[in-house]
Amino acid sequence: MALHFGKKSENEKTKVVGELRRTQLITTFGSGAIVDMPDYSVVIAATNYWKSNSPVLHEPNLEKLLKVSHFKQPYVTEDTGDKSSPDIPAFRFPIIHFCPDCGRLMPYWGFGDDTGKICLHCKKNIVPSRFIATCINGHMEDFPYKWWVHGGDYSKCPAADKDDKLTITFSDETGGLDSIVITCTACGKKRSMAGCLGKDALRGYTCKGSRPWIGLKADKRDPIPCTAPMRGLQRGASNVYFSQTASALTIPPWSSRLHQEIELYWDRLSSFLDGNPTEENLRGVVEVQFYNLLTLELYSVDDIIREIKKRKNIEGVSEEYTKQNLYEDEYQVFCLGDYEQSDDYQFRIESVDIPEFLKDYIDDVVMVKRLREVLALRGFRRISPEKPSADDERFNGYHYDGDCVPLSEAPLNWYPGIEMLGEGVFIRLNEDALSAWEDRNTGYYEAMKSQLEASTIECGNFSPRYVLLHTLSHLLIRQLSVECGYSGASIKERIYSTFPESTHHMAGILLYTSSSDSDGSLGGLARNALPEQFELIFRNMLQEASWCSSDPICIESKAQGYDSLNYAACHACTLLPETSCVMRNCLLDRGAVVGSLLNRRSGFFGDLFD
Repeated sequence: MALHFGKKSENEKTKVVGELRRTQLITTFGSGAIVDMPDYSVVIAATNYWKSNSPVLHEPNLEKLLKVSHFKQPYVTEDTGDKSSPDIPAFRFPIIHFCPDCGRLMPYWGFGDDTGKICLHCKKNIVPSRFIATCINGHMEDFPYKWWVHGGDYSKCPAADKDDKLTITFSDETGGLDSIVITCTACGKKRSMAGCLGKDALRGYTCKGSRPWIGLKADKRDPIPCTAPMRGLQRGASNVYFSQTASALTIPPWSSRLHQEIELYWDRLSSFLDGNPTEENLRGVVEVQFYNLLTLELYSVDDIIREIKKRKNIEGVSEEYTKQNLYEDEYQVFCLGDYEQSDDYQFRIESVDIPEFLKDYIDDVVMVKRLREVLALRGFRRISPEKPSADDERFNGYHYDGDCVPLSEAPLNWYPGIEMLGEGVFIRLNEDALSAWEDRNTGYYEAMKSQLEASTIECGNFSPRYVLLHTLSHLLIRQLSVECGYSGASIKERIYSTFPESTHHMAGILLYTSSSDSDGSLGGLARNALPEQFELIFRNMLQEASWCSSDPICIESKAQGYDSLNYAACHACTLLPETSCVMRNCLLDRGAVVGSLLNRRSGFFGDLFD
């Protein structure tokens, strides 16, 4: 996928600056993210710059959850020679560059080169600024070097606040920020960059509300005055951009071939139904639109009309659809155990036998042969990945109504999304055994609950049950990565744990892998649900989890990890790459699975060690 600079005028030609994968534009490098390309540093443009003919995706449950009508995949041109039509636009950022030879520090257009790549005075390639300034509202601009050197007071500088009289020098005496010195050639003032990344380094500097992913001109700035303090960051730092995503699995009936066909024409069908057509007109449209499907004689016209109306009725439901509803719907389908419909290409599961030694602990082991996941990007955050809190001084001045920075200048009825196909293993614990374990550990996780309430981490269905399921998921992923050949980072988890005050009891985990490749994966993970392999994996997992190289310190701990939200869980025994974990490696306790060194029975599977 090619990235292009946005046009400044209709006569200006676009310029290809690099390539990214589709999935990267939904996760790591979505709208508002800085990307270093071979010749330029750019910021990915807002979604309102995306092509109108970008491929459309539908996932009914995720659309209800996020309150949008559809999702759009990043556009990819089929003609690699067509450079006039950008796939995904990008804007050059940062603006400030320096020449490694003469040290001049200024906007890239000040170096005299039409391409914006070379210092004509030295014939050297210019380098983008290493530092930028951001705030918690997502605003981002070039680091205010002139302000930094003069301490905000330009009264004695003949160049005032202009940025064309600065130079940058590097000392080889130290590798720290104090080795980088900024000098104003107009008045002679100089200052090193030491301390420029500190929390209060830019105190007194006012945020301009710049949104370079929407546009670099002043009229593209945030119309709401920003009072949040600015922070200096390195442009490649991980806290410059935290993508905020949501995903859903396509489950029956939406996974059937009929609904996949309906999805292809849904925008037109939905608009047609809004006009309250007669039954005769509706039948006529269906007969024409679904002619190829009808000739296969898999469905009748009445079948298609019934499913279209079902989809439309659900679309019009005003009742709030929450993450709880989404997870309960998915869990209910997995509990079917067997679902292999000939017309369903996106969801196939098969119940398998449970190893004898686990029958008192596990009710279902399901081989998930095929699944479809739609992952959507709904916004991003800067500086901190947590949801802003009015009580946290780090979020002083935050002004968005939502919990993340919007991707576009004005609200749109869609989000960027990507379709991924995969397979996995679903495990459901025995409810009676789980209730008995909860009774044995009453009050044990109160400290974790208190730490969670004081943290910015959110878990709407936290409970001892959640800790057990989450930890079991981590331990199995670590073992599966050894047994099945997938890396730990490529196996993901979904935790199905009962929500507060819900009558729908859940106690399951889904371990799965998914890929944007059209073929998905090849069944290497799902096959590990078969009894012989599953028993070997489970026994090895329990053996590995029974002892950590950091024991007894690890197993006796009640305050590990981020915000002390873990008990017995460390990198040596339980933690995963953060791409795999749904809770940022928090709310884990190995003791919930295997018990303590002195009391194995406190663990859910503790009796197996006897």
